[in-house]
Amino acid sequence: MPNATQLIRQDHKKVEGLFKKFEQTKGKAKRRIADNAMAELEVHAMLEEEIFYPAVEKEIDDGSMVKEALEEHQTVKDLIAELKEMEEEDEEFESKFSELMENVQHHVEEEESEMLPKVEEDGLDLKGLGDQMSERKQELQGGGSRSAKRAKSKTPRKTAAKSKTAAKSKSSGGKKSGSKRASGGRSR
Repeated sequence: MPNATQLIRQDHKKVEGLFKKFEQTKGKAKRRIADNAMAELEVHAMLEEEIFYPAVEKEIDDGSMVKEALEEHQTVKDLIAELKEMEEEDEEFESKFSELMENVQHHVEEEESEMLPKVEEDGLDLKGLGDQMSERKQELQGGGSRSAKRAKSKTPRKTAAKSKTAAKSKSSGGKKSGSKRASGGRSR
């Protein structure tokens, strides 16, 4: 798994690639690319705001670097909200999306030239943060965490166990078993 700064740079490259595709594309495909870029940006911002920035602020920043990054994120979020409200045919969509691209490119340039090098020099647990960010990214993109996947895979067995218990209960004349396991309840 990539460490935190590698993951951030990968996200930056992916979005930059979507921006280039947007500029090279015509027609309805443009909106699909824009929607994809906006979704990537929303997930990326959440990862930074929930996991990366708090660690940076706690360990190495006097507050100004993260504060500026959060202000830039808010500008991007506001632009995304405006873009999502626009119709596909809206004449202003392209110019508003270009404004979004400029803001993101400015943010990326500052982050990659100032914040990330400073973080890499400081000895922050980039591997641990990268693991947390990767897992959270999967959750945000609908992949779920490992524990959520485990819980989902166990759910049918619990349901099946309850059905068997109910069937046994009916066949034994409605008598309930004294076992917590047989009644479907578990104590933890």
